[in-house]
Amino acid sequence: MRKLLLVVLVAGSPLLSLPAAAQQSTADEIAAIRGEIATLVARLDRLEQGGTTSPAGSAIVAGAPVVDVPAAPASAPSGPAIKFAGDLRYRHESINDDFEGERHRQRIRARFGVTADVADNVTVGLQLATGNDDPVSANQTLDGGFNRKAIGVDRAFFNWEATDSLSFIGGKMANPFFKPGTHHLIYDNDLNPEGLALKYSRGDWFANYAGFWVEERAAADDSILLGGQFGYRTALDNGMRLTAGASYYDYRTTQGQTPFWDGEAAGNTLTPGATYANDYNLSELFGELKLEARDLPVTVFADYVLNSEASTADTGFALGGSLGEVSGKGTWRVGYVYQDLEADAVIGTYTDSDWSGGGTGGKGHVVEFNYGFMDRLVFGFRYFMNDREAGTVNEHDYNRLQADVVFNY
Repeated sequence: MRKLLLVVLVAGSPLLSLPAAAQQSTADEIAAIRGEIATLVARLDRLEQGGTTSPAGSAIVAGAPVVDVPAAPASAPSGPAIKFAGDLRYRHESINDDFEGERHRQRIRARFGVTADVADNVTVGLQLATGNDDPVSANQTLDGGFNRKAIGVDRAFFNWEATDSLSFIGGKMANPFFKPGTHHLIYDNDLNPEGLALKYSRGDWFANYAGFWVEERAAADDSILLGGQFGYRTALDNGMRLTAGASYYDYRTTQGQTPFWDGEAAGNTLTPGATYANDYNLSELFGELKLEARDLPVTVFADYVLNSEASTADTGFALGGSLGEVSGKGTWRVGYVYQDLEADAVIGTYTDSDWSGGGTGGKGHVVEFNYGFMDRLVFGFRYFMNDREAGTVNEHDYNRLQADVVFNY
């Protein structure tokens, strides 16, 4: 088509209308024009056939500048999926201890965490929290003349889901062991142990195993916690769900060592040299039952622990339950627990920091109520009625009230 237009242009030349004297000089010009037209036709032929390309992929036309045409960029790999979460709790606390008198204080706890899915089955996470280096509390008391408050690494971990049933976790992590009723007979809910763990679940069965580094010593053997747990979950009649199982925790290189973290007994029996008088090999049996009562979730549980390395004061148990669940605005939960934890039933440093003032050697009741004021705002109350240092000559009453406002984000 383009060649046809060129021919038409030549055919329409005004040569024939010129005088004879001018036709000779004009004929020379026309011959030159026809030569240029022939060159253009040849170029058009090459373009219609795809043209000639340079090594870089740019079209080359004679007499025209070379223009590089960039190749289409390859699709960039997607980055990791990153999630943020945290909470802020403001607490008023009143303590009435028969030995130490009354105490009133305001406390805060702030936590902020981030997780990133670095692969389809691998997640890494980091969580920061307020508080000092206490392993079972991130609370920070409001005092000190408005000084700056401490903040530190609360969790730093990876989670590799090797299969649909098996997960491998490492670092400073959330406690991987199941706790019936989420109650903390053996370990405080704020405890984030450090080491390696395996979590397995298939069908109705589950199992957890961990090796945690408690104390590393340059001049003596390290203290290590080895723990194993297995359990069974099943659905019963009327929509009830039962979870039952057993755990075994072995603290290696404990007897004769200084109490973990701060050197305080935390209720455990010590030698005259202020070292642990016993080893701690803990056997646990637990059960949890969930059901519905008039469209409200109900949970009841039992937990029992025995330290086979102590000759006396070696057992502990907890019985409790709850009605309701805080899942948004206008929802609520009420709970009750009775607990009796003898002096050497567990490592006192790691058990509930609120019950009976923390540590072992206490028994008694706790009642609690939580209400969802907004979707991410919860009001909560807990009241402890405990006997501290139960079974000793120093036994006395210990009462504690906590009123919380918790913001989640």
